[in-house]
Amino acid sequence: MTILATLSPSATAEICSFWDKGCVDPLAQTAIPFKFDPLFLETMNFFYAFDADGRGKGQAPMVKTGFWIGYQASTNNSVININRTSEIAVRVGNLTGAPSGGNNGCDGVWGSSCSTDLKRYLKENLLEYVQNADTYTNPLSNVIHSFRSTPPILPNCPPTLFEVQNIPVISFVSEDEDTKQAYVKTHGNPDSPWESWFIDDMSSSDQAEQVAVGIIGRVPAETAPKPEEESEIQIELVCARAPSQGSSSSDG
Repeated sequence: MTILATLSPSATAEICSFWDKGCVDPLAQTAIPFKFDPLFLETMNFFYAFDADGRGKGQAPMVKTGFWIGYQASTNNSVININRTSEIAVRVGNLTGAPSGGNNGCDGVWGSSCSTDLKRYLKENLLEYVQNADTYTNPLSNVIHSFRSTPPILPNCPPTLFEVQNIPVISFVSEDEDTKQAYVKTHGNPDSPWESWFIDDMSSSDQAEQVAVGIIGRVPAETAPKPEEESEIQIELVCARAPSQGSSSSDG
């Protein structure tokens, strides 16, 4: 898939303040197309953008990052056979590389073995979590945040994979078995990113080297029958760098 990358002028800086977390005036922005089969019928786009202030806090540089998904909200309702929830977690920082190849560019950053191990590890932990939790609403968020206190050891992956200041997680789809409908979050844009946050002591040139990793999970909801196998949980990865040019592909 083609990676779409843009450098944005600062003409709208007076409209979106650097300190306003409700928007991002992108110094750089990238959109990575990816498939989220079988629920979504069309290609989706993972958008990652950042703005920078050379003197964010005192004299130290700072960046503001943001992400969102862009899509046509056309879902394949025939695959909605239980209640499910879909979330996206995004980590930025402590990771450089050139997104390319399988798993929507992530294989080019850390190798296909890491992608395979990470997806398997996430499925294992999500399965264990939903099997044992009495109640839950955001399984991917809960599992990802548990990694902050106990980072996973994945020999084929960078040791700093989960060593970042913040890993926001957003729920964006709720599937209802009774109505056979998927309730989808409104797609974002720079004026309304799904999440934005600040990273201290980071210049724009340094941020341009960083890779943003999107981890997307589709998991049986609390009101669904407990899953018995990892195959009942879907994990997709997408990696982006802004600005960047290259190509990537989904891993199927």
